[in-house]
Amino acid sequence: MQINKVNSLIPKQKNQTAKRNIKNENNTSFKGLGVIDTISLGVANAIENGGLAVSFTLQDMLGTNLPRPIMGLHRNSKENHGEKNLSFAAKEMVREFLTGPSMFIIPGLSLFAGKKIFGQTTGTPGTLIKAFGDIHEKNPLNSAGKAINKKEFYKNAFTEMLKNAKSEKEASANTVKTAELFARRLSDSINKTVKGDGTVLTKKEIKALRTSAINQLNDRFVKISKKYASDAVHTDFTQAAVSQTVKAPFKNVVSNMVSYANDVVPKAAKQETGKINEFIRNTVNNKTIGRTALNLGMYAAVLSFLQVIPKLYNKAEGVDNAGLKGLMKEETFNDNNLNANSTKKSDKTSPSFGSAEKIASQLTGNGVIGKLAKAIEFEGPNVSFPLLLGIMGGGILVPRTLRAKDKYDREEILRRDAVTCAVMCFGEKALRKGFSKINEKLSGLVLATKGKDFKDKSLPARLFDYLRPIKGVNVLSTDKINANYTNISGYKNGIKGFCDFISEQGGNLSKVFSLTDESKNIVDSLLKNEGSDITKADNKMITSVLDKAKDSKAVKDLSALFHPQKTEVIKNQNFIQKLFNITTKKIDNPWVNKVKTINARFTAFSVLVLVPVFLGFMLPAINERATKKRIREEKAQNEANRINNSNNNIAKTPSKIEKKSVFADMEKFTK
Repeated sequence: MQINKVNSLIPKQKNQTAKRNIKNENNTSFKGLGVIDTISLGVANAIENGGLAVSFTLQDMLGTNLPRPIMGLHRNSKENHGEKNLSFAAKEMVREFLTGPSMFIIPGLSLFAGKKIFGQTTGTPGTLIKAFGDIHEKNPLNSAGKAINKKEFYKNAFTEMLKNAKSEKEASANTVKTAELFARRLSDSINKTVKGDGTVLTKKEIKALRTSAINQLNDRFVKISKKYASDAVHTDFTQAAVSQTVKAPFKNVVSNMVSYANDVVPKAAKQETGKINEFIRNTVNNKTIGRTALNLGMYAAVLSFLQVIPKLYNKAEGVDNAGLKGLMKEETFNDNNLNANSTKKSDKTSPSFGSAEKIASQLTGNGVIGKLAKAIEFEGPNVSFPLLLGIMGGGILVPRTLRAKDKYDREEILRRDAVTCAVMCFGEKALRKGFSKINEKLSGLVLATKGKDFKDKSLPARLFDYLRPIKGVNVLSTDKINANYTNISGYKNGIKGFCDFISEQGGNLSKVFSLTDESKNIVDSLLKNEGSDITKADNKMITSVLDKAKDSKAVKDLSALFHPQKTEVIKNQNFIQKLFNITTKKIDNPWVNKVKTINARFTAFSVLVLVPVFLGFMLPAINERATKKRIREEKAQNEANRINNSNNNIAKTPSKIEKKSVFADMEKFTK
């Protein structure tokens, strides 16, 4: 099977005549913003593909690294007669350029080294290692009685994922057959090293082939998941269940599955037949423990380096607090020096868990230890949210506060870094969710998904769901947008399933189907039979009408409009994509394009405008004004105290003189 051909695994579109040119997108009612949308989509795609590492780096670079040294140069410029504050700018530059990048460079280098030394599985989360090990141990031999190869392992793993997606107790013959197709497609993409003309493929081209294959498999998996979902409204079709308890995005699962197969399967095949299971079990246990140890090591390395940064930026600043230059006499700069070296006793004792199997089971279980292990799990160089909070607190706020030069520096650290950490962890995500909510009302499209019990929650609980950075309300990613807004006839209940999704998630079907003239006319024609039209009908009526006519040509034509009629792979479209080597897939579907664009606009606006303006310029200005105000108030208070003390002294001195004078006169008079 040729890699560059679309095989029978990917079903062909039934309505071939419905194809439209991908460039002809202006026939819809959705008006784009040209270059603004291009930049927005580029930024959003970069963040989505790169995860927290790219998101944090962009916000950190534009919001702190670049603007804060510039603001530092002009710190107290009025008081210093326009002189540049080089010392304070140096402090800002060292602090900001070392903090953000180190949080991701250190884990990235650690993982790279770990994979080279200990094998590719070092980069796989512990829960997935355990899940793959269970699948491998369950079927270690093929039908010929020999140890399975990598392709056969892929088939077994895909069988498990597809079986769970279909809610089957045992995998059906059709499920096994589909899994074989999945495994063949993946294996061919990995093993292909030569083009049709005999030219040897580069590593980059081989990687691109594998990525393309995984994307195709993901599309097919989403269709199966959508068709068999018990709750199509709240199911994330992009999630694959590797076991009953372990779920992850399908693309991530497949990438990690390949790493496991490369690392473990060939070694297991070299063992004696009767000892394969024992080898698998021991290997999985050891690698699970090793992965957790690496997570802890990476976390400790990041925290350790962050402890050093305050020393470095204080040294770059000099002995005095440069933020006070021009505000008071230099000899008073360090009157309230707060530097203190604290020593901590290291606890060299470690708990004993017994065997490696017991340790691994606890690390991947649902107990306290298992939850802690999952909380510190890295995804590549990306830290988890609990890890990010720990780094922000233990790596940024605490050491910087302890090494503050004086009370003014300490106050600025708490004000600046607490707000920055809150914005990075909570603020930007909450604003994105709020922006999606506003645009849902305007567009009628579902831009973010809510939990099943969202409507039944109290107002404070619903607001909390918008503030939660991970759970609660979730803005749709590109893969989820594609999953929900393409192949709408593939929902378990056909087009009614799509209508239920829009209705129960807070969308407006009238606005959704009015996005293009073609869809509006089709729905209008069906509603006229009921004595209504698309401008008057509510979600319930539209759903009912479309469900009744689900087998009609009109509904089939409507569903065909939502199919990705044509896709175009776009590589390095703009500066952001070139910078991060991002390849995107453009789908000729106006609903997908509009949802992606709306969500991307605020992501880009937040990263390129809101964060830089607030964190980079406003927050340093607020800090400067607050410190100046504090010093003015202290000076005024000191002056008031001095005057008060002076008055008290003056008041006391005359009374003594007057008393002496009276006694002297009395003494003189008696004489």
